[in-house]
Amino acid sequence: MAKKSERSSIGSLIFVLALIAAGVAAVVYALSTHRRHVNREKWKDYDECGLA
Repeated sequence: MAKKSERSSIGSLIFVLALIAAGVAAVVYALSTHRRHVNREKWKDYDECGLA
Protein backbone atom coordinates (compact mmCIF):
# COMPACT_ATOMS: atom_id res chain seq x y z
CA MET A 1 0.00 0.00 0.00
CA ALA A 2 2.95 2.33 0.54
CA LYS A 3 3.83 2.08 -3.14
CA LYS A 4 0.39 3.31 -4.20
CA SER A 5 0.69 6.26 -1.82
CA GLU A 6 4.20 6.98 -3.12
CA ARG A 7 3.02 6.82 -6.71
CA SER A 8 0.11 9.12 -5.90
CA SER A 9 2.33 11.71 -4.23
CA ILE A 10 4.83 11.63 -7.10
CA GLY A 11 1.99 12.03 -9.59
CA SER A 12 0.61 14.95 -7.58
CA LEU A 13 4.05 16.56 -7.44
CA ILE A 14 4.50 16.24 -11.20
CA PHE A 15 1.02 17.68 -11.75
CA VAL A 16 1.71 20.66 -9.49
CA LEU A 17 5.06 21.31 -11.17
CA ALA A 18 3.38 21.16 -14.59
CA LEU A 19 0.77 23.67 -13.42
CA ILE A 20 3.47 26.00 -12.12
CA ALA A 21 5.41 25.73 -15.40
CA ALA A 22 2.25 26.44 -17.40
CA GLY A 23 1.51 29.47 -15.23
CA VAL A 24 5.01 30.86 -15.66
CA ALA A 25 4.82 30.27 -19.41
CA ALA A 26 1.47 32.08 -19.57
CA VAL A 27 2.86 35.08 -17.67
CA VAL A 28 5.96 35.26 -19.89
CA TYR A 29 3.80 35.02 -23.02
CA ALA A 30 1.45 37.75 -21.77
CA LEU A 31 4.35 40.06 -20.93
CA SER A 32 6.04 39.52 -24.29
CA THR A 33 2.77 40.10 -26.15
CA HIS A 34 2.17 43.30 -24.19
CA ARG A 35 5.72 44.49 -24.88
CA ARG A 36 5.27 43.83 -28.62
CA HIS A 37 2.00 45.76 -28.58
CA VAL A 38 3.58 48.71 -26.76
CA ASN A 39 6.52 48.71 -29.16
CA ARG A 40 4.17 48.58 -32.17
CA GLU A 41 2.16 51.52 -30.82
CA LYS A 42 5.37 53.47 -30.15
CA TRP A 43 6.57 53.18 -33.75
CA LYS A 44 3.13 53.37 -35.39
CA ASP A 45 3.45 57.05 -36.36
CA TYR A 46 6.87 56.48 -37.92
CA ASP A 47 5.51 53.58 -39.99
CA GLU A 48 2.72 55.76 -41.31
CA CYS A 49 5.05 58.54 -42.47
CA GLY A 50 7.55 56.15 -44.05
CA LEU A 51 10.56 56.81 -41.79
CA ALA A 52 10.84 53.28 -40.45
